[in-house]
Amino acid sequence: MSRRLAVRSPSDPLPWAFASVIVALVVIGLTTVGVRASVTADSAHAAIEGTTLVGDATAVQLEGATRPAEATVRTVAGAIGVDRTLLTDPARMLDELGPLMDGQSTLAAITVVAADGTEAEIDRREPGFVFRTIAADGTVDVTVLDESLEPVETRDDVPARARPERAWLEDAQWSTSVVWSDPATVPEVGRTVVHAAMAARSPRGDLVAVVAVRVDSEVFSRLLQASPATSYGEASVVGENGVVLAGAGDVAMADDAATEQASAGTVAVGDVVTYARPVSDTLPWTLTVVVDGDEVLPAVASLDRTMLLYTVVIVVVTLIMVLVLWALRRPAGEVSVRARTDALTGLSNRHHFEVRGNDVLQAARRRGATVAVAVFDLDNFKAVNDGAGHELGDDALRAVADGLARASGPRDVVGRLGGDEFAAVLWLGADEDSATAVERLRTSAHMTLERAVGDRFDVGVSAGWVDTTAGEYRLPTLVRAADAAMVSGKRTTKGVAYEGSHA
Repeated sequence: MSRRLAVRSPSDPLPWAFASVIVALVVIGLTTVGVRASVTADSAHAAIEGTTLVGDATAVQLEGATRPAEATVRTVAGAIGVDRTLLTDPARMLDELGPLMDGQSTLAAITVVAADGTEAEIDRREPGFVFRTIAADGTVDVTVLDESLEPVETRDDVPARARPERAWLEDAQWSTSVVWSDPATVPEVGRTVVHAAMAARSPRGDLVAVVAVRVDSEVFSRLLQASPATSYGEASVVGENGVVLAGAGDVAMADDAATEQASAGTVAVGDVVTYARPVSDTLPWTLTVVVDGDEVLPAVASLDRTMLLYTVVIVVVTLIMVLVLWALRRPAGEVSVRARTDALTGLSNRHHFEVRGNDVLQAARRRGATVAVAVFDLDNFKAVNDGAGHELGDDALRAVADGLARASGPRDVVGRLGGDEFAAVLWLGADEDSATAVERLRTSAHMTLERAVGDRFDVGVSAGWVDTTAGEYRLPTLVRAADAAMVSGKRTTKGVAYEGSHA
């Protein structure tokens, strides 16, 4: 009997290949729609996040530019509130206002308007200053000063002039803190300016005077030009009265834009991303940042691309998104206070302390003023770290920093040198001696330290100091001498401020 061989026909691979391609194309088509929608949403989110990050960082810079003016207003108002006879003694008033203007390049003028209508003002006029007093009847006396605040010309025949309208004067009379005015163009100086003003009151709360510091718009314009906001688009700062303080005047949110809340303000996404927010809770100005969509919205893959092109585009889009986010976060890091401050305590770090301390010493040398340099060290700080852990140790360091900062003046520089060691450069007033000034800071730091640590540990603050009365104005030499005095003194008694020697 013959056998028939069973022959198996090979299966046709072509239908399987077609089916695989069709399935792949369907999957690619479906995922392309979903991925495109996801990428578009992610891109819009990245644009919002990046723009608000840039806007918030710029607002922090603008607010920081106002702090010297606020500190100056508080200092002058406090001095007048304690001793109102300053208002009747132009020489003493000049001695009070002059040092505050020296070295503060952001201040254009300081004005004091007494309750009886008399005024005193020091105005920056390169290369020096102009000090004027105005009597109640409008009579003006003018003294021209050089850059070292020495009189070079006096004029008492200046004709009386009409007093300008000053909205900040009335606002400050009823306020208990520093108030900022809207931008206004001052014809006398031909510039747009803002004022920080505060009422000086007697111990009983009666109005004695109003103190105002004028800041030119150029300060904010330079800051805005160097900020990350203008690196990616345009920005403006506008007052509630519509006057532009800095930046482009036509930067604004479109009237028909759909807005949503973002960070501290509102944002609108269209062809451009617009973010508007108040500069801060106390500054009556609006910051608006507009970023071109081409800068923040990455390209999206086309639906008719092949799978290979789709994959390449997705990779490129992902890389662009990462780079855009990274580039937008980088400027915020550049404006961070980490470059100038100690991360734990918020005081100046060693580098910033050395830079600012040298500036103060050189200004004192030019003016013949006395400066004290002090070094502070925590007593028994190791016991706190070992007994309660580094968290309480960090609280102790922050408490000491807070005490030193509270007791220092607007021209003083306080920093953390490292570990539990702090230092201060103190500009001394005409009637203030070095020992008293240093002890004031040491006592303040000791009190805040005790409150932070409690009764569990026997802690304290020791100090060593030297001043410039011997003619030494080099900061490293003064710091070494103060530190040597403190180390030597602590061997005998802790919790004391010891005077050192330059030798």
